[in-house]
Amino acid sequence: MKIVLMNMVKIYDEKNNKVLVLDKKKKYGWEGLTFPGGKVEKNESFENSVIREAKEETNLDIKNPELLGIITWAFTNDEGEFQKDVGLLYQTKEFSGKLIENNREGKLFWKDYDEFKKMDKMSESMPEILKIYDGKYREIYWDVDKDRKDYY
Repeated sequence: MKIVLMNMVKIYDEKNNKVLVLDKKKKYGWEGLTFPGGKVEKNESFENSVIREAKEETNLDIKNPELLGIITWAFTNDEGEFQKDVGLLYQTKEFSGKLIENNREGKLFWKDYDEFKKMDKMSESMPEILKIYDGKYREIYWDVDKDRKDYY
C-alpha cells in the first residue's frame, strides 16, 4: 500500500470574511478553485509542511495553523497498487507578507467565503473538503474506486 500525505490551508481574513483562493492550473486532477497546499516532504512535520507550502504558493508567512480535519482518498493507482492520499486540512487567521498573485500553480485572489462556496469552478474535491472547513465533519474517507464516502 502506498500512502501520500498532503496538506491544505484556508487562509482566512477574518476582518473582511475573505479567504485566499487558488485557481489552480490543470495538474493531476486538482485543477480549479482550491486553497493553497501540497505534499508533506520527508523528515518534515505536518505543521511545518503547511507553513512551507503556504509560503511557496502565496509568499505569505502563516502562523498557528489549526488542524480542522482529514480527508482520505483511497483508490487503485495507475500501477495497480492500493493507495491512500491523506489530506490534512488546516486553517489560519494569522498571516503576513506580500501576496504574489500569480505563480507556477495558478492565480491567487481574495474572495468572500460565502461567495466562494457558491462558485462553479471548484476543484472536484472542494465541495467535500468544505464540509470539514465548515465544521460539519472532522474526517471524510472517500473510496474512489467504489465512489463511496464515509463521514465522521
